[in-house]
Amino acid sequence: MSLPPSSPLTDAELNSPELHFLTALWDTWQALTTVGEARLRRHELDLRSFIALSYLQGGPQQPADLARELGVPRYEISRVLSVLDALGAVTRERGAITQNGADGRGVIVRITPAGRERWAAALQTVRTLTGPPLAHLDGAQQLSLIQTLQGVAHAAQQQPQHTQEPTP
Repeated sequence: MSLPPSSPLTDAELNSPELHFLTALWDTWQALTTVGEARLRRHELDLRSFIALSYLQGGPQQPADLARELGVPRYEISRVLSVLDALGAVTRERGAITQNGADGRGVIVRITPAGRERWAAALQTVRTLTGPPLAHLDGAQQLSLIQTLQGVAHAAQQQPQHTQEPTP
């Protein structure tokens, strides 16, 4: 069975904002994560663990809430928390009450003093990585970029999981 011949892409398709957005996002992600992951390993963290510790700076959380905040499955958060627990960066407590009023059932994750120190050191590493590219923007441009990316992320998260592909 052979596929029908495809027509060449038009300039409009090749220069679409959607394609430019995705390639810019990809290029940025690749440039920062390749070096960033290697540098974070000095602190025995990966990017996901660093971000999980960042969320825990605000106070204890249930793993399910942390998974939802990070947009990853619960089993993935369980893996991240197991590593952080083994490093002494977090503790997992059964039956504790969080500051957001969780009812004391289940597990609560808390960052430890050692976890705060590890995170603070890793934050300096992250700043040395992200600072130079952001330095090309003034403060207002940086804030605008961050807010725009957060808006795009929020809009993407609101999309239905199973959207129909447009038909040609």
